[in-house]
Amino acid sequence: MAIPQTQTAAVLPPTGASPTAHVQISTTHPVPVPQDGDLLIKLEYSGVCHSDVHSIRGETPMLTDVAGHEGVGKVVGVGTGVDEQGWKGKQVGVRWLYSSCLSCEICAVNNTACPNQKNAGANVAGTFQQYIVAPAKHVTKMPSELSPDVAAPLLCAGIAMYSSLMKTKTRPGDWLVLPGAGGGLGHMCIQIAVKKGLKVIAVDSGEAKRKLCLSLGATSFLDYKVDDVEAGVKSLTSGLGAHAVICTANNEPAYTQSMRMLRNLGVLVCVGIPSVPFRLPATPFDMIVKGLTIVGNSAGTAQEMDELLEMAVAGDVKAHIEVFDFNEIDNVLQKLGRSEIDGRAVVKIPE
Repeated sequence: MAIPQTQTAAVLPPTGASPTAHVQISTTHPVPVPQDGDLLIKLEYSGVCHSDVHSIRGETPMLTDVAGHEGVGKVVGVGTGVDEQGWKGKQVGVRWLYSSCLSCEICAVNNTACPNQKNAGANVAGTFQQYIVAPAKHVTKMPSELSPDVAAPLLCAGIAMYSSLMKTKTRPGDWLVLPGAGGGLGHMCIQIAVKKGLKVIAVDSGEAKRKLCLSLGATSFLDYKVDDVEAGVKSLTSGLGAHAVICTANNEPAYTQSMRMLRNLGVLVCVGIPSVPFRLPATPFDMIVKGLTIVGNSAGTAQEMDELLEMAVAGDVKAHIEVFDFNEIDNVLQKLGRSEIDGRAVVKIPE
């Protein structure tokens, strides 16, 4: 196929990221050229993540004009040093961890924390466009059994939750609390956790999210607008609290409550990115007496990604998606910012 010089993309306005920024559809955005080691990918679908909202609003650093980091498409070109025959036509995914140096001391332990990493939609152009270049050694090879629309959310929401769950070091039968359980990340974590044998207490609000969480296997649902969540968690866990909390909600009350819901030796995994910075209420005394662990997570390793894809192919985890036309992307982002989307939003990239 002939590669055009320009493409359709959702771009920031010339004024850049700001609290009032809206993405605009451009039909004259340049198509990138693959460099040494790169693939040129024609994207078909992209998930839309709440962190895209943070980037576009300027709440987190954004050094590019195209957001997005859950893109699935097919390889249509390669740069020098790449075996064209081995890649052309393959379905691949581009995720948040666009690249890492793979040569520093941090990468030797876990390259998702590489200080030299690049992130799609943050410091390199993301997946809200028809064509994207990405390093061959960092893209994710997608199983042919997965349709691209359902596969897209696995590249951020799915892998973030899988990796976060691994960081809890929980065992079958343990209690896991999920603030924000009915959202794009939380609803996937329920499925993974249940498959791993955990008992999940879903925390969110509204009847639609209650039905979704319970249908996915949550042991219990607590509505933070109605229920006494802390009392509910203590009651369910014999008064001890949860073995782990993965907080996908992004506000200070949710994080403060997460700390109080942990039992001694419990683990808090911070995932939800705050719109306004705040500090966790963790005192040295509490940490010493309770033996708590607090970790953060934004992505997962290539091995964890492969393990998650195996679960998806087996039907053990599936994103609850709503697909939108690409022209609706700004409206989708605004709805996400107001927490008005259940599950995961996905946009169909123009052909």
